Parts: sequence; C-alpha cells; structure tokens
Amino acid sequence: MEENKNVQTENTSGDKGMSQILPHEKRSWWSVAFIWIGTMICIPMLMVGGMFGGALTLGTTFIVTVIGFAICCFLMVMGGIIGADLGLNATMTSTRAFGMTGANFSMALVVFIAEAGWFAVQTATCALAANTLMELFGVTVPFWLSCVIWGTIMFITAVYGVKWMSWLNYIAVPLLVILCAYGAIHTISGVGWGYISSAVTENAMSIPASISTVIGLFALGATCNSDYTRYCRTRGDVVKGTLLGVLPAAVLMIMVGAIMAIGTGNYDVTSMFAGLGLPFVAMLVLILATWTTNTGNAYMSGLAACKMFSVKDKYRPQVTMAVGVLGVILAIMGLADALNTYITILGAVVPPIMGIVICDYWVFCKGKKENWAPRRGVNWAGIIAWALGGGIAILETIPVITIFSPALDGVIISFVSYLIFYKLLEKTSLVGQGDMTIEEATAAAR
Repeated sequence: MEENKNVQTENTSGDKGMSQILPHEKRSWWSVAFIWIGTMICIPMLMVGGMFGGALTLGTTFIVTVIGFAICCFLMVMGGIIGADLGLNATMTSTRAFGMTGANFSMALVVFIAEAGWFAVQTATCALAANTLMELFGVTVPFWLSCVIWGTIMFITAVYGVKWMSWLNYIAVPLLVILCAYGAIHTISGVGWGYISSAVTENAMSIPASISTVIGLFALGATCNSDYTRYCRTRGDVVKGTLLGVLPAAVLMIMVGAIMAIGTGNYDVTSMFAGLGLPFVAMLVLILATWTTNTGNAYMSGLAACKMFSVKDKYRPQVTMAVGVLGVILAIMGLADALNTYITILGAVVPPIMGIVICDYWVFCKGKKENWAPRRGVNWAGIIAWALGGGIAILETIPVITIFSPALDGVIISFVSYLIFYKLLEKTSLVGQGDMTIEEATAAAR
C-alpha cells in the first residue's frame, strides 16, 4: 500500500478530519489518556454507581465494574491500534470493511446521529441541573439560555480539536477527582465505613446483568477510540492511553457513586451532593463532568459528518460547530427526552461495527497496515454482518430476547458473521469494487 508522504493542508485548529495523521503529527499517549479520563468522569458513571449501590454489595460492584470495563478496554485497544497504525479516524478505518460508500451509510451516519443526539441529551441534562442548583442561590435562569451557555461552552472546545480537549482535561480531571473523592469521604465520615461496606441490598441485580450494564454504558464511545488513538505513535501508546485513561477513572466514578448512594439513600447525582449539604460542589461536578464528556460527543459526531459529506480538513471546525449548534437547538426544543430512547436503540447498532472492523484488520489483513486499503463502493459482507449483529443488539435492547449484553453480543455476532460472509464473497465484486490508496481515499479532505 502506498504511503501518503505529502504534507496536507491543516485547519486553524491543527486537528484533521478525514486525512491521515502523519508521523510528525503524532502526540503523547498522555493526551489520549486524559481525554478518556475526562470522558469517564461523567454523570452517567455516578448514576450507574448509584444504581449498583442499591442493588449490589460494594465488593460485587467493584468486581463487575473491573470485568465490564476490562472487556471494553480489550475491544478499544484492538480497534484503537488500527487507528494508530493507519493514522485514520474511526469512520475511515471502516472503509475497507464496508467500502467507501458503505461506510457513509453505516458507521458515519449512525455515529453522527447517535453522538449528536447524546450531545443534545447531555446539554439539556446539564442545563436543568445547573438551573436547579442556581435556584439554591436564589438565581433563576431561563432553560433556553442555560442550554445556549453550557452547550456553547462544551462544543467550542471540540471545535478546536484534540489539543484543546486534552488541555481541558489536564485542568478539569484533577479537580473532578478531588471533588468526587471529597464527596465519597464526606459520605463515609457521615455514616461510617462499616455501614457502607456491610449494607444489605433489597433488589439485587445478577452479576451478568450488572456486567452487561457496564459494557452498554460505554460501548458507543468505545467504538470510536481511533478518533483519538490515530495520534498515538506506537501500539504500546494505544494500550497505555486506553487502559490508564479508562479503567482507573471508570472504577473510581462507579465506586464513588455507589458509596454516596448507600450513604445518602439516593442515586440521583444532584440529590446525592445536595443531601450532603454540598450544592456548590454538586454544581462544579455536574458542569465539569458534563463538559469533559460532551466535548467528545460533538467531536466524534463532527468527524463522522466530515466522512459522510467528504468535508475538507480545513472545514472540520465549522462542521463540529454546526453539530454543536444542532445539539443545542434540539435541547432547547425539548426533543432531548423524546430522542433518548431512540438514541439508545441507535447506539446499540454502533458496537457491532467494531466487531467487523476488528475482524477485517486482524484476521484478513493479519494485523498489518501494508495489507489494508480502503475499498471502492460497498463491501456487502460488512453490511450483512452489521445487519445481523445490529439486529440482535436491537432485539436485546428493546428487549425481545436476552442473551448477555446487547453491545457485546452484537460485536461477537458481527465478528463471526463477517468472517463467514467475507470468505464466501471475497472472490466477487460484492466485497467492494477494488482497492484504493489512503491518499486517494482522503483526497477530498485536502
């Protein structure tokens, strides 16, 4: 496969859309790790921890969290290495498994809608929570204005790309860790460690169901790891950036959520902190945690839109801004709640794509970048495998059937399906209409 040695036009943010990341543009694995740490430190993590606090013992909560996120990290590393090897974002790494055209209406379209929708949902959630907390200080802010303020703050960071997102997390992550640790310590001081560690749950969840919840919580974001790891210099950097960025922070947040829920008897994060008499701390946690997470939603959705519409690199910031504005409008219109269930179902069909891309690179390309090349047209083996894996994931999400975890089951089924159908069709034009170089595939972006 021909290497792209041309220096490509960059946008003012210094962050590319579709184009290949060149060796001199690679960055430290710490930047990837801090982005994922900031993503992990979010309100949904605290809420799931709170849910576990009412359904599992503290020891069991720790075990299922480690197992669930270890599975996520394994898949993230396998997919993230592809991005680092090729220097391409997540949607571009799917252009062999689905074809250049097929990738537009599979991964790019679904990631664009799902991540933009989640940006709207989290913007509305942050606005409502911020308004509730501001009322404690006697200040009333209109919902629409709160959406505009917080939505703009969150998407403007994504507009300036990975470098700004990394700096945001360098500043916010230590503060968030301190604030959450303070909340946990304050809770333990109030009710005692003995009470928390020996709390008996009334409505226990099964361990498989708990692990499934953990995997489902993060499966959508995990699928897009290459959006960040394309900047990693080596495969080892992908492993370090992913494991150290995801696992410790995820375990910390879920355990803090569980401890505070047991101590306060409530798993709503605002009520948790308010119940401890810490409204200002609650406001800081809500704002910073949503900010560090929601920038990723806007950034990933923007990259997917760049692939769908063949946007030049220099216009990536404007596309990301448009995604953010769309999310803010949806939040103001009150469509976030209406979209919630739809986005959840849509999010179930994204992880199976990861199974197909991993199978394609590690099995058929033997894990070597020189064996990989984008395909023209549509690779129907990938589309069929996605339909099967995504179909099972949707049926489990609704739920019509139950196997284990919708996200993980979808990944496994799509992996096996692609293995079978690619073997059956590889001698035909149904797996694409010929290879192209990365330079040809990304020409529209320059």
